[in-house]
Amino acid sequence: MSGRIRVAIVITRLDLGGAQEVALETAARLDPARFDVALLAGPGGQLDAEAKRRLGARFVPVPSLVHPLRPLRDLAALFWLWAYLRRHGVQVLHTHSSKAGLLGRLAGLLAGVPIRLHTVHGWSFNDFQSAPGFKTLVFLERWLARLGGKLVVVAVSLREKGLLHRIGRPDQYVVLRAAVDRQAWARSPRSRSALKRLLPKLRPKVVGVIANLKPQKAPLDFVRIAAAVAARHRDVDFVYVGDGPLRARAEALSVALGLKGRMHFLGWQRDPRRLAAGMDVFLLPSLFEGLPCVFPQALSLGLPVVATGVDGAAEIVKEGINGYLCQPGDIDAMADRVGALLEDGPLRRRMGQAARRSVGEDFGFEAMVSRSQALYAGEARA
Repeated sequence: MSGRIRVAIVITRLDLGGAQEVALETAARLDPARFDVALLAGPGGQLDAEAKRRLGARFVPVPSLVHPLRPLRDLAALFWLWAYLRRHGVQVLHTHSSKAGLLGRLAGLLAGVPIRLHTVHGWSFNDFQSAPGFKTLVFLERWLARLGGKLVVVAVSLREKGLLHRIGRPDQYVVLRAAVDRQAWARSPRSRSALKRLLPKLRPKVVGVIANLKPQKAPLDFVRIAAAVAARHRDVDFVYVGDGPLRARAEALSVALGLKGRMHFLGWQRDPRRLAAGMDVFLLPSLFEGLPCVFPQALSLGLPVVATGVDGAAEIVKEGINGYLCQPGDIDAMADRVGALLEDGPLRRRMGQAARRSVGEDFGFEAMVSRSQALYAGEARA
């Protein structure tokens, strides 16, 4: 390729989440001398204003691109993407998220985009779906992989799961971590001041999480674990930073389980890092994941993690070293691990120190952008 390489990064919507931050950071950090990049997304995301501020006209809303299945709007979005890719002579197409991955890859193939990549932040199928739904989504992923292009996965386990289900060929896969600002998280001092400003009567110890309140993250399990821990520890509060459709149910369950005044739902916050700096234990009881960005964030901050050992979790959370991994839905096991960390200060500090050391450079923005640029230039190997 000669001249600047024209890149289009496409995601369904810029909501708050790891995939969205990866797409935005990649677009904002690519070398402008080598790449002419545009970030395309459906309208209405919480990160739209930041994308406009950082990218200006290079942030391009896609009018018909929405999360739910809407056949007519989906067809309109497909045509819009095809026309955009053709009109702008896009040479590299990189899609994120399921809907954008489906429509974007089809549009890229029809438009003749020579280099096409799709990042799998987590497969569209999971073990908690009905058998027909599971099989349908596996079939769709196989079909999309046959369209060609690279399958970029954020965890080795996602590549293994894809190959297990005969999705793509081994040479299509590239492992590229979903990165975070690890230096900023590592530099943040451990302080409860930001939490105390919001919650003046906060108890001496805090178990918390940063996550949306959707079924995948199992927020109701977080409340159940909190109730089990609270029954044995009077000096601990629980903080949930995030929002989503299950918030009302989670709040009602916390009251029913006697956690009024101890379980705090804070919604999405402008700077969650400062709130996480006041936590003692990070708890994420997800049902399924790829490899969530909150793991390297929390670990960089020096927080021991208690989580479920799904998909890529074990690639960064090391059992008994910087955290604990349990089976999804095992409330008692997770409550026991959280309780052990709360009771044993030296253990908590030792795991926190190991946590800081466990986040390698491959989880940083510099490594992610460097590898992405090599992929876009056709220089990288799987």
